[in-house]
Amino acid sequence: MYVLACVFVVLTLAALIRITAGFGFSLAAVPPLALLLDPVTAVVVSATLAVPLNLWVALRDRAHVDRRSAVLLLVCALAGVPFGLWALNVLSEQVLLVLIAVTVVLGTVLVWRRVRIPGGMGAVAGMSALSGAAFASTAIDGPLMVAGLQGSRLAELEPRVQRATLAVTFSATSVATLVGFGFGGQLTPQVGGLLVVGVPALLIGTLVGERLFRRLDAELFRRTVLVLLAVSSVSMVTRVVTA
Repeated sequence: MYVLACVFVVLTLAALIRITAGFGFSLAAVPPLALLLDPVTAVVVSATLAVPLNLWVALRDRAHVDRRSAVLLLVCALAGVPFGLWALNVLSEQVLLVLIAVTVVLGTVLVWRRVRIPGGMGAVAGMSALSGAAFASTAIDGPLMVAGLQGSRLAELEPRVQRATLAVTFSATSVATLVGFGFGGQLTPQVGGLLVVGVPALLIGTLVGERLFRRLDAELFRRTVLVLLAVSSVSMVTRVVTA
């Protein structure tokens, strides 16, 4: 019961962060879930719950999608998904923990420093593929995709167009990953029980996040999120070192 209560709190906060800050659901959810559960279950639960979140944002902002850019991002990201699923199935628990820790730390640094990956559309394609693989193996994809996008002409798109375009890509990769989980046998009864807890947490976090979005200072909230992500990074690294 204690673990389920903790999972509920973690997923509620992660959904709130995703809606309010526009990023960071899995980046905020996976590290504490990996401390509460085994790493594969943590990844599968977080990635599965990201599906309705991504679809909701994509449908809400569908009129603002830059279709040409979305096609490039979507194709490249989907190409990376099979590699991520392969890694999730073959890596040991310890190696997967290391991979999650590296991805969490890298993602936090990319968000914190607002890193731009040079190389134009070639870098966008590469980071999109890496993002798809990262999502399927660690449930974390946003920071890698955004870093690639910010060094290209796509950075000139309006923020809402960027968000809508990314949401389409994230929706496709999350759905493809969910199908892969089904074929890979990761959708276990344990995962099902955790999803029962996660769905109401998702709804509460989304509703509260929508209300806070209109009231909070965006930059202050971003800094608060970064502090939480830094704590998560330290926690993951500590677990890897002491495991």
